[in-house]
Amino acid sequence: MLLAIDIGNSNISLGVFRESELLMKAKISVQTRRSADEYAVTLYDLLRMHQIARQDISGCILASVVPELTGLVEPAAGMVAGCQVLRVGPGIKTGFRIRIDDPSQLGGDLAADTLAALKEYSPPLVIVDAGTVTTIVAVDMDKTYLGGCILPGIRLSAQMLKETTALLPSIELGGQDGACLGRNSASAMRCGLLLGSAMMVDGFIDRYRSLPGMAGAACIATGGSAELVTARCRSQIQLDPDLTLKGLRYLYEANCPKRRAT
Repeated sequence: MLLAIDIGNSNISLGVFRESELLMKAKISVQTRRSADEYAVTLYDLLRMHQIARQDISGCILASVVPELTGLVEPAAGMVAGCQVLRVGPGIKTGFRIRIDDPSQLGGDLAADTLAALKEYSPPLVIVDAGTVTTIVAVDMDKTYLGGCILPGIRLSAQMLKETTALLPSIELGGQDGACLGRNSASAMRCGLLLGSAMMVDGFIDRYRSLPGMAGAACIATGGSAELVTARCRSQIQLDPDLTLKGLRYLYEANCPKRRAT
């Protein structure tokens, strides 16, 4: 079995695969004050809760956008899995071309998203990952990663509005309200955050599709806030909540072909 770990700014996502089957997935809240031993205990308990024996883990791969946590979670995963952890970073085989100024700066989560999208959908592609930040990237018909944009995530934007203004209230972001006119402060904030985020995504999709090799690009979305944002988009977008974890599995198989997790 393969243990896949994606360390984000707000949560750590975990998945265990037997071949291509995702047997379990879980999230751990980010806590930088935990020790590696504490993370190891948490990982061990999650595996036990899902009735997965640590002895059955034969491989482990980790992607991280939080260096401070990498040094805690990586040794913890190694202790639990009893094997060397493959970290996604410079030098790893991605299976696609990267056309940005410094390919080593491509985040591990974006590398995983892109590889999974290329494996499971036909290029050209626009890939939206909506989490603490929202990334929107373009992959052309020749399977080349062209680059993308980084925007504040919808929940982060709501938090910033509350923390930097004196009179605006805290709001809930759920519900199906698609109105474009708010008639009180809370509804105006909800409108601006939800519909504004959707309009930004739609706008980038339109612009990306106008680039060479991007005509008719399919759109894939993942991340904790993906459904909130895409529900209000006019573009047709396929939700794939497990895209990053699946991409980590594909990266592991590409880099450790003789150690496919079973």
